[in-house]
Formats: sequence, structure tokens, C-alpha cells
Amino acid sequence: MGELKRKKSKIETWKPKDPSQIYVEQDDKLLVCHFDEIFHNSKLAVYNRFIIHKESYKNQLELIVNYTNFFINHYDADLELPTAYCKLKFAIDKEKEYDANSIDSFIDFMYLLLFTPTMVDKIRQLVMDNYVDDIEAPYDTKKKYLKSDKKHLESLEFTNQHVRILLAISFSMKIMAAPMFHFIKLNQIDCGKKTTIIFRFFERLFKIFGYGLDYDFFLKDGTLYKSELPGDQVNEQIKAECLIPIRDGYVNKYECYLNDNGKLVEGYYKPNVINMKNKLYVYVKAKVLEANVSNQVMFSQREILGIDLYTVINQFTNRVIISENMVKLKFDHVKLL
Repeated sequence: MGELKRKKSKIETWKPKDPSQIYVEQDDKLLVCHFDEIFHNSKLAVYNRFIIHKESYKNQLELIVNYTNFFINHYDADLELPTAYCKLKFAIDKEKEYDANSIDSFIDFMYLLLFTPTMVDKIRQLVMDNYVDDIEAPYDTKKKYLKSDKKHLESLEFTNQHVRILLAISFSMKIMAAPMFHFIKLNQIDCGKKTTIIFRFFERLFKIFGYGLDYDFFLKDGTLYKSELPGDQVNEQIKAECLIPIRDGYVNKYECYLNDNGKLVEGYYKPNVINMKNKLYVYVKAKVLEANVSNQVMFSQREILGIDLYTVINQFTNRVIISENMVKLKFDHVKLL
């Protein structure tokens, strides 16, 4: 990026100043969560270690540990994450309730513990506080730091709210990694590049965090009345306590009357849905189609083997972008390819 002096978010610069701030740490391919110290119970020490055997994720353990410690210290005062980890570890190691034949049930259990409404709110706040870049900055502001116009155009395929969603999902992948891979390892489940097992664990994150900063207005019966109303206007009413939040899944909705050119319409505001998985698919599609032009022989050979272009796009999106690359995202370096 040339000589650009980028803003640094707190999550990228924070270091623990005291041993009491270290909740998790790395020991080679192990993520160690100090349950015995956190919950003042020496009997829990036997559950402290999670095995992360997949090399690509082991290589991310330092980042995972740093982000997790930061999150617990600054956003998780009631220790929801360590509590969830402890319950998951007990279920895997002691109760052995889940195995290779009940993967989806284990995924249900993970989401029930790790992504409570309060945990989701904490993750969203973490992202709002620590994403300090601006991918939508005017071209004149950024062009001297970019290697080429092409790279600049690629970055503009995503807006700031897209990046925030990606960072929320990426952070969630990081905190899922320890119990996910420990379960996979102990149950001898194949998680190689040709499988979709990691994608199965992560897929639901796109629905949980797939909301933008603007709002849609719905009638009482759930019919969409108006879409993408400016978030600033609605947020002003929320701050003034003119709108009362009602929890609806992983977000709040706000029941009210909308003044539509003098006509009062009864209904509710709800954050607008953004299909981030489809956005990634479109992004990959553009890259693959571009590659297809310059590598027609290779793609023709794939088609002979029964692998068409759109299968390649779908597999690359699920197995590479989502299963391997997204977990690597950092708040000061958002790059998918």
C-alpha cells in the first residue's frame, strides 16, 4: 500500500498487560482456554485444551488467540464465550453426546451456545468499534497508495457495510474454530479441501450477521412496505427513545407508525437484509469468468469431466473463500483472494 499510514484499530494494537487478561493461549496446535483459572475450579483443567489439527487454521491460531482475548477483555465481561467453550468441551470430551452421525445436531448445539442474542450484539459492537478503514473513500484520496486501477476497482465491489458483515462473520469463524476442530478431530471426520464440512459449520453465520445499516419498513402482517430507508433517520428516533426495540431473532425491530406523505401506516422497522453469501458468489463468478477467458483449455477439460463452470464457482466460494480464506481477515487487512 505504499506510504499510506493506515488507521490502526484497537484490536490490532492491544496486548494483555497482566496474566489475568489472558483467557486463551496457543500451545502449538492447541488452543488452551484456562477454565480452571477462569471459573476457580481446578477440576476443569482437564478440559482446557482444544485440538486444531488443520494446518491452515493452526497457522491462524496466533491471530485467533489475540482476537479472542481482546474480545473477552473488552466486550464479554460476563464471560459468555468461556462459558460456552466449557460447555462444548464437556459435551465433546465427557458426555460424548455427538459424533460423526450427528454433525448437524452438534452444529445446532454450537450455535445455541456461541451465538446467543447478547453474543451477537457483542460481536456487532466489536466490529463497529474496530473497523476504522473506509473502503468507500474517494478515489483521489486512495489512488496514490494503490498499485493499479484494477486493484482499486476490485476493492470498490464491496461497501463499508459489506466489510463489516465480513468481519463479523470472520470473527465468529475464529471463535468457532476451537470447538469445531476438536469435535472433528475426536470423531475422525474428514475436513480436507474436497469436503464441505467446514462450510456446513459456517453457513448459518451469513444469516445471523446478514443485516445492513439501513432499514426496511414492514406492515404488521410482515408485508414489505418500503425498503432501504436511511439508517441515520431511524437511529435518531431510536436514540431519542421514540422507538421501542422488540427482539426478533438476531436483530431488533421497532414497532411504530410511518408518516407516508401525511398517511400514517402502522408497522415496524427492521434492519435491511444483505445476502452476503450471494455477494461472494457474484465476486467469485466475476473472477472465474475472467480466468475462463485466458484459460479456456483448462476449463474445457473440466467440462469434459462433468464439472461445469458454475460448479467451479460454487465450490470455490464454499470450499475456498468461506471455508479457508474468510477466517484470515483482519480489521486492518480485508482481502479475500
